[in-house]
Amino acid sequence: MSLATTMPIMITQVVAMFIMMMVGGVLFRCKIVDNAGSAQLASVALYVATPAVIVQSLAGTFSPDKLMAGIACAVLSALLTVLSAFVAWLVFRDRRRIAQLGVMISNMGFMGIPLVQNVVGEQYVFYISACIAAQVPLLWTYGLWLASQDMSTISPKRIATNPSILAVAVGIVLFLCSIDLSGVIQVTAQDLGNLNTGLAMLVLGTYLAQTDFRSLLKDANLYVASALRLVVVPVIMIALLVFVPLDTTVKLVVVIAASAPCGTVAGMFPQMFGGDYRFGAGLVSLSTLLSLAIMPLVLAAALVLFA
Repeated sequence: MSLATTMPIMITQVVAMFIMMMVGGVLFRCKIVDNAGSAQLASVALYVATPAVIVQSLAGTFSPDKLMAGIACAVLSALLTVLSAFVAWLVFRDRRRIAQLGVMISNMGFMGIPLVQNVVGEQYVFYISACIAAQVPLLWTYGLWLASQDMSTISPKRIATNPSILAVAVGIVLFLCSIDLSGVIQVTAQDLGNLNTGLAMLVLGTYLAQTDFRSLLKDANLYVASALRLVVVPVIMIALLVFVPLDTTVKLVVVIAASAPCGTVAGMFPQMFGGDYRFGAGLVSLSTLLSLAIMPLVLAAALVLFA
């Protein structure tokens, strides 16, 4: 991979995602999609489209090298999630726990998967799926506690029944058994997976439409959290990857996962538990907008360093 060939693809994809987000915002403003409709779109993406992409990416011929690289991606993702949580705690301590959640959990499902698909290729979704799986346990334990401040909300069942984890489990079985999808099953998984990017961007667009930026932009915590998520955390990951003997393209996948904006859970979890979901939605919206400019720069820097 080279910077000259990768950057045009990356910029095209980022601009296309931004346009899709604008369509989502227009649909919300025109009352074609309301809050309930947005939640339903998010559920379809979460429970159907994203798992379909993951299963499709993991199914295929078993390769020891591919397995070891996937495990390395998962370990790096878990390590970075823990480091991100620690950095966020150092900065915010007992204030703005939702900001800590946003820094800790990146939107590697909604933003990461589409970028990997279009920038480095469908076959590399295997590796970002490993990154997603490694992030889920901390999300549904410490992340859930940050939003609820209630230990009783933490349940192993929530982790085990998470749709992305279930999809990864099914995909790993298919991969270890060298089972590739074919026929009707392949077409179904592919077509459902193709919904992922559009649905995800439409949902993020509805978040943008609901955000009162004039008041939120006065909150310095938004900028601090966005800077940690989009700049500090990716820089830490890139520094680690310089010393890790992985293929350059696989490293780029991990950087994409690490540099994605704040996860949508920063808006959804507070809403579930009566917290400040408006701040969370604003954080998701602002970091997503900023990521459209910052992510290509971060990935360009990674390509130069990994070359």
